[in-house]
Amino acid sequence: MTRRLSVGLLGAGEVAQLIHLPIFHQLSDRFDVVSLYDPSPTVVARVAAHWSIPRTYTSVEAFLADPALDAVMILSPDQFHEEHARAAFAAGLHVFLEKPACLTDTQFARLQKDFEASDRVGMVGYMRCYAPAFTKAQSLLPTFRKIRHVRVRDIICEGPWFFDSWAQVAVPDGDIPPDLLSSGRQARHDAIMSVCGTDAPAHLLRGYEVLTGLGIHAFSAMRVLLGRPHRVIAAHIGASGTEINIWFDYGTFIASYECLIDDVARFDSSLEVIGDTQRMELRYDTPYIRNLPGRVIFHETVGTDNTVTEFGPYYQDPFQAELIAFHAAVLNGAPLADAFPDAAHDLALCREIMVAAKAKPAAPPGR
Repeated sequence: MTRRLSVGLLGAGEVAQLIHLPIFHQLSDRFDVVSLYDPSPTVVARVAAHWSIPRTYTSVEAFLADPALDAVMILSPDQFHEEHARAAFAAGLHVFLEKPACLTDTQFARLQKDFEASDRVGMVGYMRCYAPAFTKAQSLLPTFRKIRHVRVRDIICEGPWFFDSWAQVAVPDGDIPPDLLSSGRQARHDAIMSVCGTDAPAHLLRGYEVLTGLGIHAFSAMRVLLGRPHRVIAAHIGASGTEINIWFDYGTFIASYECLIDDVARFDSSLEVIGDTQRMELRYDTPYIRNLPGRVIFHETVGTDNTVTEFGPYYQDPFQAELIAFHAAVLNGAPLADAFPDAAHDLALCREIMVAAKAKPAAPPGR
């Protein structure tokens, strides 16, 4: 019989409500959600009542001191990730940390020391690396004799368009302590400025938020599949901060990343590897609608033979796959698809991208 992990959720926002809690309900043979923290009394009460969570907290310290906990899901705003994860490791808990692991590589360096000093499991929520379609792409990659080019893209509409019509998300009723709101805003501002520079214009600050909030999914998947790039050749962040183009140097090939957040209702996210006679495209859909399928398209031309094969559709939710992996890592010591310390490389890459972007100013709107 599978042992259940007692978990607590630190943060009860839309990702907790729409994604993690439904999956925990589905995986009730593996997880027992025993406690919930949120700084909003309204939110924590409504969410706990809906999901029958027995203990609620509006104090992080009291939440982490709960003796029933085996592990904690850190789902708080990005600017609190370092503080909350370090406190969780200090409390002797296993930690699932939603991406980004921290807002900066400097923050993560401090967190990594605490992780290494513990004997606990740490996992960053890069769910794309656990998607069945991603696993299939990994198995197909060795068939490439040579990689000539890689294209990665996130051309998307923001999440609310996909769930506003059907989901009821509990939101704060003006009851988050004002000092926590102000300190959180200041901490976020200071962290981003520490990477972008005090002279950085608004579009670069917004661009860094997009990189750590969205782009880092692509960068982690690219790293796990292809390895780390040697350097950032060039980066452009447009005037709104939500149009981003980057070239990465992989030595024998270039990987390009394009990102656009707009109001067209679609989610166009993919990673494409191109060789001399082969092409493989890994496709993702929006995470806000559960169990939308992932696919891998494999195209090969040999002489006069031309073959296109679609693998999938794979309907297992990537968030479910990563939580199953977390459970196996904690209880059985199973290796994770993406080791906790490797998140440092993604945050360092975001810093390098900002250096490249500052070297080339954004074009005026409309150009």
